[in-house]
Amino acid sequence: MTKIKICGITRPEDALEASLWGADALGFNFSRKSPRRIDADAARAIVAALPPLVSAVGVFVEQSPEEIVDLCRYCGLQTAQLHSDDYDADKTLRIEGVRVIRVFRPGPGFSVEEVRSYAKRTGCRGFLFDAFSAEMAGGTGNTIESSTASMLFDETRDVGWALLAGGLKPENVGDAVRLVRPWGVDTASGVESSPGVKDALKIRRFVEAVREADRSLTNGC
Repeated sequence: MTKIKICGITRPEDALEASLWGADALGFNFSRKSPRRIDADAARAIVAALPPLVSAVGVFVEQSPEEIVDLCRYCGLQTAQLHSDDYDADKTLRIEGVRVIRVFRPGPGFSVEEVRSYAKRTGCRGFLFDAFSAEMAGGTGNTIESSTASMLFDETRDVGWALLAGGLKPENVGDAVRLVRPWGVDTASGVESSPGVKDALKIRRFVEAVREADRSLTNGC
């Protein structure tokens, strides 16, 4: 089954709602520029109350490797999602004690060899492909062009496990799963009523759309 990550969690009730509807992972954004930013104490309290088997992911943009390690330890995060080109192989190797998801945003001149080289140098096997924006590191609501997304996933399946992000919402995530067949999908703005405030109905519809697409692929439809 396609893994589901709901990102930009800022409220305990949204974390519980997403968990109950079947999200595999929740994302907590520590970027100082994000409208979904959460502080360490709030994240720690939410993570401590999560049901078993729901993974907590920290989203980092400006933090140093040392800050990332400290935040993950303090908040109880299992995974660090690196959302900036500044996190090269050398910096990644300084992040210890947690798994890493490295974000790639296929902009002009992007090559999948960047993913292969990064994986080879770091041993990282978790990736996320998000829509490119020169203004924001993520959460833009923009989508990756479908043929580009298909190419990215087809050419990196032997490298590791990748999530698709960028403008996914209940109305389009099913088609994205059927077309691209990602290991997982990630959404933030697609299930919100406003930045950082999730909509319970949208979360439910998003999860249902992913599961329906999974069933159609399993049944060969």
